[in-house]
Amino acid sequence: MSASTNLCTRDSVKSYLGLTGTTYDGVIDLLIPAASEAIERFCRRRFGQSSYTEYHDGGGKDALVLAQRPVASVSGIWDDVNRNFSDDFLLDADDYVVDTARGLVVLRSGAFADGVRNVKVTYTAGYSSVPTDVAQACIMLVAALFHRGREAADGLDGRTIAEASQQFAQDTLPAQVQQILRACRDHTV
Repeated sequence: MSASTNLCTRDSVKSYLGLTGTTYDGVIDLLIPAASEAIERFCRRRFGQSSYTEYHDGGGKDALVLAQRPVASVSGIWDDVNRNFSDDFLLDADDYVVDTARGLVVLRSGAFADGVRNVKVTYTAGYSSVPTDVAQACIMLVAALFHRGREAADGLDGRTIAEASQQFAQDTLPAQVQQILRACRDHTV
């Protein structure tokens, strides 16, 4: 899984490290997506805004919890026990309310039909701009990886040069970075 978005910029990392010139731009450009991916993996969520389609069991419940948040918009919700999801089963937007921060969809009245994967939800979730604390954690992680690499102790777990991607072991997240990210971590089961 690659990161949904780069969680910081080259210029912010260079400013944090006190670097000028372009000598290390290539290295920083490789570290940012790897650090962004490690942060999303640690937080068990994606931060970049993207579109999603999910299928839920209706179960006779009046609410569903979406996998991604914050929810920017809901394009449609279908409740169809036959799983055809034609427009006949599209709920009107007035039939439900969305708690955008928690990713919760609640019917105004009634319940979703009892069925398996009979509720289809299409929506957009994530941040239009990266939260400041997450961006700072990414800057700090890139800086730590940059310094480790220069000391030949970068915690590199795997490298694919052709794709210009890197993966780092999760335990390479410094304690300060983990402390910042704990508030952003998804604890949904």
